[in-house]
Amino acid sequence: MPAGISNGANRPTVRPTMALNETSQKGLKDGWTRATFILRKYHLEKLKSFSYWQRRKIKDVIDEALSSYLDGKKIRRKKN
Repeated sequence: MPAGISNGANRPTVRPTMALNETSQKGLKDGWTRATFILRKYHLEKLKSFSYWQRRKIKDVIDEALSSYLDGKKIRRKKN
């Protein structure tokens, strides 16, 4: 079954791999990548407001929040 096709349980049977190319990585510092996420509108509104009033970039606020959330958690690497 092709990647992303449902197995009838509303879950993909095969997950597509993340394709990185020169265009998507252009202009980024080492260790950074671009990604698209879906999130709640009110989270985005709060994130934008917080970033504005702190005079910080949204990506930096998200990076700090994720670092805090993941810090100290035991996380196994997934198999490719």
